Amino acid sequence: MKLLNRFLILGSLILTLASCSNTNLESIPKAIEINKNQNYSSSMAIKNSETIRDIGVENAILEAYSLQKGVDEVYYSYVKIDLNNDSVPEYFVYAYGPMLSGSGGGSALILNSDYKEISRFTLVQTPIIINNHRTKNWKDIIMNVSGGGATPNAAIMKFDGKTYPSNPSLEPTLGTHDYIDGIKIFTENISKNQGFKIE
Repeated sequence: MKLLNRFLILGSLILTLASCSNTNLESIPKAIEINKNQNYSSSMAIKNSETIRDIGVENAILEAYSLQKGVDEVYYSYVKIDLNNDSVPEYFVYAYGPMLSGSGGGSALILNSDYKEISRFTLVQTPIIINNHRTKNWKDIIMNVSGGGATPNAAIMKFDGKTYPSNPSLEPTLGTHDYIDGIKIFTENISKNQGFKIE
């Protein structure tokens, strides 16, 4: 009887393994890879920052943070990317300088096509991932959190119907089994490529 039971268990195991071998592993989403330095998988698509300065973006930065052109030192980079699937790209702006940055990171804005503010972020670390998963029809945003005493992790920023949350350090963190399928932005080395200076 024991021999029969062992035979049945072994047969069941062989059938299970055979069915698994037919699985198309490439169709399984890859989990985001976060190492100790909060770096993401190199296989993710990258969207480069724009290479032409934009006066509308500059004016929006100055207005949002009550800064003075030619007085306050401000640098910025921006990406045009459609966040709400309406075929009209928004402006995702990363801004930094003495008035906008600290040990926890820089600042960021999301502007609509008319340069009106949709969201404002603090403690922003780059790069940022625009995830294809949507909340209230807007793509989720994955931001690194580190520095300023924060425990290093990756936060999931979800649209609430009007805006995104402003502080990634207060948002839910990415779990080890969360899957990311999106685009990485602001991948440039900020210390070498400072973007545009508002002057």
